[in-house]
Order: sequence, then structure tokens, then C-alpha cells
Amino acid sequence: MHPEKSHSKKLILHGAIVLLAVGALSLAVEHWGEGHLSALAAWIEASGNFAPVLFMAINVVGMVLVIPQTLFTVVAGVLFGALKGTAMCLISMAVGASLSFFLGRFVLRGRVFKKFRNDPNFMKMEMLSRKHPVKVLALSRIVPVVPYSVANYLWAATGVRFLPYLVMSVLCLIPETVFLTAGGHLLSAGVREGTMNWEMLAVLAAAAAVIFFLVRAVRRSIEQDEEPS
Repeated sequence: MHPEKSHSKKLILHGAIVLLAVGALSLAVEHWGEGHLSALAAWIEASGNFAPVLFMAINVVGMVLVIPQTLFTVVAGVLFGALKGTAMCLISMAVGASLSFFLGRFVLRGRVFKKFRNDPNFMKMEMLSRKHPVKVLALSRIVPVVPYSVANYLWAATGVRFLPYLVMSVLCLIPETVFLTAGGHLLSAGVREGTMNWEMLAVLAAAAAVIFFLVRAVRRSIEQDEEPS
């Protein structure tokens, strides 16, 4: 089995587990907590910009502290909806990835090298980043070999430039973010309203398809570049 395919399956499984866990928790909070999820959603709608800004700030801090982002992304879909949740997560990822990059490059680079210099994933990232930085950045973000928040520090320890790193770190996370926030929105609608949002289901399927074809396209491009001419 190709390693990227294996990582794709792990990513899908990880996302499914998080969705199921958040769904079970949402169901418990709504039905056994006397409508607390609906009450929280109503408070968020009435709070203006306070709740979104607070959520994004927590998300940024979590990223810098290397807390997995999948849970934050699903919860954003549950609480804020797919469209707003996606925008909030992408902004948070841009800010958090930037802070992690500068910390990793100018403050923690020695520690990162010491801890990961013999790690095969880091060694491969460092080697390929010299030849195909944009493509490898894209592939590592679409199908993360290591968690997103950890990869921020690893990329900072390589020679990759900040602007390509930031652009690919956000751009290539759009399909996965849409997938997870749409899943969170579906869970929320199902739990609170007992309905199936077919439009969100279509968005979920489309995002999964985009992830699949993007992975294939970037991987084939790298493999072609690696073939002897």
C-alpha cells in the first residue's frame, strides 16, 4: 500500500472518530442536558462578534501549544455553521501557523532539530523541501503525515520560505476544513432540529472528492519530478 493512501485512510478514520465523538456529546448535551446545545447556539447568535473572536483566539493558542485542530474544526461547524465556521478556522490557522513558524524558526529551531533530526518524516520533509517546496507543502497539508500543529514547527526548521508556507498552509486546508465544518453542521442540525441538511451533505461529499483528487494530482506531480529524465 502506498504510504499516502495509508495516511489518507488514517485521516478519514480520525475525522470520522472525532465527528462521532462530537455527535455523541452534542446529543447528550441537547437531550439529557435539557436543550443546552440549543441554548448555547442561541447565545452565540446573540453575542455578536464576541463568541467568534473568543473561539478563534482559543484556536490560535491551541495551535501554538500543539493541540490537534480536528476537534476545533468540527466544533466550529457545530456552533457557527459550515460557512462561518470554515472562515473562522482558516483565519485561526493562518494566525496560528504564522506564530508557530516564527517561534520555530527564531526561538525553538535548535530544540526542534534536536528532537526530530533523526525522525524519518522530518528528514524526508527537509530533503524534498529543497527540490519541491510548494508541492511538498501542499501534499503535507492535504494529507498530514504529522499533525498540522506539529508540522508548523517542523517546516519552520527547514529552509522553506514563510510566504509559500503560509499560502499553502491555508489554501490546502480549505477542502479538509469544509469537510469537517460541514460534518459538524450536519451533526448540529440533526441533533437540534432532527433534520438532514442535504445541501451540507453534498458539500461534505464534494469536499471529500476534492481532497482525494488533490492528493493524487500532487503526489503524481512529485513522482514525475523524481523520475530520471
